Amino acid sequence: MRERDSVRVLLVSPAKRLLLIHYRNIGKDGVSRPCWTTAGGGIDEGETILEAARREIAEETGLSGAVLGPVVWYCEDSRRSGDWQVRHKEHFIVAHAPSEALARDGWTEHERGEILEMRWWRAEEIAQSAETVYPPDLAEIVAPILDAIYPARIVRLPDVTP
Repeated sequence: MRERDSVRVLLVSPAKRLLLIHYRNIGKDGVSRPCWTTAGGGIDEGETILEAARREIAEETGLSGAVLGPVVWYCEDSRRSGDWQVRHKEHFIVAHAPSEALARDGWTEHERGEILEMRWWRAEEIAQSAETVYPPDLAEIVAPILDAIYPARIVRLPDVTP
């Protein structure tokens, strides 16, 4: 299995809501298992986590001017990559969006085929949802982040494996 450094963006709106993206999430068996997760993607060669976060925010949301905060979590994910031969080494970074206005103009052809919708969520809405959300305990662990309370050091989340 190959490994790839990735960035996941905990994009927080001025209303203290978190942006989640609903992905088609095609399994290795060809079956779609839709899930919600944060914005983000692979870190390109020579790119820093901050640079990748800025690029992913612009590409996936059309937003510019987000204020980046700290990297707060880390985990490895080989379940919802779209390429089941890749283990993503995910760095979760906080970012504060200037607004909740979203655009799809920067989406790649792949994103247009995989992204079902984007939505801003309150922690309580995530907790009450019956849909699949990644990371699995997101509702509980994101609540302090939405209130700008960050861990003193990067928290290692459980890995997401098949």
